[in-house]
Amino acid sequence: MAGGRRTAPAPHADGVITSLVAKRGRSDRVTVHLEGKAAFDLAAVVVDRASLHVGDMLAVVEQDRLLLADAPYRAREKALAFLAVRERARREIETRLQKSGFEADVVADTVTWLEGLGYVDDRRFAERYAAEKLAQGWGERRVRVELLRKGVERRVVDETVAAYAEKEDGARESLEAVTAMARRRFERQFAVDPEAATRRLAGFMSRRGYDWDAIRSVARTLASEAGAGETAIEAERASD
Repeated sequence: MAGGRRTAPAPHADGVITSLVAKRGRSDRVTVHLEGKAAFDLAAVVVDRASLHVGDMLAVVEQDRLLLADAPYRAREKALAFLAVRERARREIETRLQKSGFEADVVADTVTWLEGLGYVDDRRFAERYAAEKLAQGWGERRVRVELLRKGVERRVVDETVAAYAEKEDGARESLEAVTAMARRRFERQFAVDPEAATRRLAGFMSRRGYDWDAIRSVARTLASEAGAGETAIEAERASD
């Protein structure tokens, strides 16, 4: 358990426990005082399991054993702090804990614990990451490379990017379909009164769940085909 030893405070000299104090604002961590001085802190569960009491003598070897037993709890705390900034892929957390000096089995157990709580989910991470980056204009290849670099399994990356591409294709096909439908209903009106036609088109599309960006796209297409400009479209938008 060398990794646990590197991440733990160094044991003090043999000493008697003079107090066991819960850390300020933390009921899950206890500071152990030896010979009247704060020596190190442990998870409360480690203290309970070891049945530590004021007056007990703690030899260096026993201190070392306690600090090693505390390693999983320190790893969990560090991982949760890492996740508090933003969601992470499993490999990112493993790498961060390894660099912090935790033993491989502590790292594996910590990530498994996080996954059990639902705090780590590579598929969810990949879906959110892909949606965010593709919406920002990243290409699919770049998103794929970055997800793989973060350690997400290739199968998950491929399925995620493919699903997003399919969704986007569906959205494009849906907009094309509503444009064709709108053309049949409003083409003549755009040629005669584009402002009124835009207003009717907006009502027609909004009832079908389309937002203003989609409405404007269709209105711009029909106005262009009818020889009208952007004035009517913007006038209708300004009246909202």
